Amino acid sequence: MSSPSSEQLSAANPNTEIMQLAIGYMPSACLYIAAKLRIADLLAVGSQPVGELARASQVNEDPLYRILRALASVGVFCEVSPRRFANTPLAETLLSDVPGSSRDTVLFLSDPLHLRVFAELMHPLLTLETAFRKTTGMEPFEFFRQNEAENKAFNAAMTAISATSVPQAVEVYDFGNAGTLADIGGGHGMLLALILEKHGGLRGIVYDLPNVIEGASKRIESLGLASRCEIQGGDFFESVPPADSYVLKSIIHDWDDARAVTILENCARSMRNRNGRVILIEQLIEPGNKPSLAKWIDMEMLAMAGGRERTQAEYADLFRKAGLRLTRVVLTPSPFCVIESVKA
Repeated sequence: MSSPSSEQLSAANPNTEIMQLAIGYMPSACLYIAAKLRIADLLAVGSQPVGELARASQVNEDPLYRILRALASVGVFCEVSPRRFANTPLAETLLSDVPGSSRDTVLFLSDPLHLRVFAELMHPLLTLETAFRKTTGMEPFEFFRQNEAENKAFNAAMTAISATSVPQAVEVYDFGNAGTLADIGGGHGMLLALILEKHGGLRGIVYDLPNVIEGASKRIESLGLASRCEIQGGDFFESVPPADSYVLKSIIHDWDDARAVTILENCARSMRNRNGRVILIEQLIEPGNKPSLAKWIDMEMLAMAGGRERTQAEYADLFRKAGLRLTRVVLTPSPFCVIESVKA
């Protein structure tokens, strides 16, 4: 009779399984090291001995070996022979400068700042303030404006997430071929550019804080869309530009209910087409105990931004308070959904 595998022992032992959950920050920290050192890039040409990887990365060999061995145990990299590693499909998501890369996302979500913030996760339970404020003395967007390196990491992560989710939303949802669509909190214009490329009769507005939209003009011009798209700066808590419809990707989840309703009210108030739409691209929390990325991103919102991921019913309630009505939810192949509303 063969001995049980470590996986079988773990499945049969709740104490071992809970211990694995308790050390969940360790894979995160190791992933950050692998992404920072570009180990996947070094292995893109084929398997390498850890000594070569250490020399190329200018780090010590033994600690690197132990980190890669631990990551290989969860499917990130593979020790193909003693002290020699190769990429796996999971490791290949850490490749740089390739379509669909998650390297920038990993560098943000598992960076030392996040570890410090999540060490203070008890703080919001006691005070309703974010753990981020307890850690840094500021709210995230204020902090990022004052810390160039962290701001760069944040923007790179948001761009990487959009690069994998936005095309799928644009593919499955019909944004129409007439009128003007305003992308509220549109950043550098990635979402709106893809929409305008697909819907040739549509005009657009990229709207965001003045210091954010500087990069939007270059993107829009480089794609030959400048004649169909305006770039406007402003604060969506104060107002949004008049348009026929609005789209907001990963904006509402950043804010508590009161501020989320303010943004949506501004869209409803400025909508010049009675048949216009306010379209959200967000993750939805499903009821029950089913594993869900949205439930963990909700922890990011709790700790960092003070916002939240929401259920369909909670989005319907936000819309109602803003004078809108939820009409449908369109699923995409990504974790994101397209949530459509119209004037009530």
